[in-house]
Amino acid sequence: MENPLKVAVIGAGVMGKNHLKTYKTLQGVDLVGVYDIFPEAAKAAAETFGIKAFSSLEEVAKNVDAVSVVTTSVTHADVGEFFLTHGIHCLIEKPLATTEEECRRLIDAAKKHKVTLLVGHIERFNPAVEQMAKILSDTSKIRSLTAQRMSAASGRITDVDVAMDLMIHDVEVIQSLVKSPVVKVQACSVKTPDKPEGKDYITAILEFENGATANLTASRITQARVRTLTVTTDTNYIDMDFINQSINVHAQGRMPYVNQEELPDWMNYGLKGSVEQLFIPTNQPLAAELLHFADCVRGKATPRISGENALNALRVVWEIQRALGFLKKKDFSFLTLAAE
Repeated sequence: MENPLKVAVIGAGVMGKNHLKTYKTLQGVDLVGVYDIFPEAAKAAAETFGIKAFSSLEEVAKNVDAVSVVTTSVTHADVGEFFLTHGIHCLIEKPLATTEEECRRLIDAAKKHKVTLLVGHIERFNPAVEQMAKILSDTSKIRSLTAQRMSAASGRITDVDVAMDLMIHDVEVIQSLVKSPVVKVQACSVKTPDKPEGKDYITAILEFENGATANLTASRITQARVRTLTVTTDTNYIDMDFINQSINVHAQGRMPYVNQEELPDWMNYGLKGSVEQLFIPTNQPLAAELLHFADCVRGKATPRISGENALNALRVVWEIQRALGFLKKKDFSFLTLAAE
């Protein structure tokens, strides 16, 4: 039998606790400890899960094979680079980092020290997304996609706009499906009296080099929780629900009349439609993601979301932010945005 993979979680917030709870359930993984810049938070989490509260990053690096970095976005580059340069495999929650320079530091460090860098875009481990990728792999040409990711205000993340908080999930998923560079971005936002900056409701339109388009909407001011993706192809229309982990495939064709000459004119344009509801075995995406991370560390798999994949998604989000005036304009070539 393989030796258990020794892991720790860096960050004891809400998502950090989700990682801790999930690691405790995985076979072949030994959750040894947790670290947080607030010692009391680390101590409380350690007591809850029966593990060690580490006092420093250096202490963590001496005792583990791999870590989940679940800290604030602005710290991802420094924390991740520390572990990667110490030969520790890293799963870094999305977004990978806050600037392109920081992302490149992490990507280069992982490559130089020959360790795994997996980025936590959890929707790629949703079984419905996995099934959608199979449906679209060879048989259909994607014409257009529409993604909606909306909910009411949350106190969980307040330091970034809704494009970086929520829309980035759909950007990354769509890039993985379309597999073509983004060449044009347009965006608009909803401004309200209490949200005059327009950072809590954003709609963006992406145009890809292969001619496909994507319309994305993300909201933190909508009184319903919506997580959907629809795809129009040359052969069918597919609607997917991230929450229910469900997919319906709609198809339409001419009615198979035996003798067209005997039919009245009003019937000559009949159409026959069908809807196929796929059976999708459900799973817990975070558990699937952490198991995939362990397989990558052991050399059994290649990271599904590499540093380059995550950087490509960030480049699109940054361009959406520039289109809205949230970031300064700069020369930018979308021909670098091809999804791997």
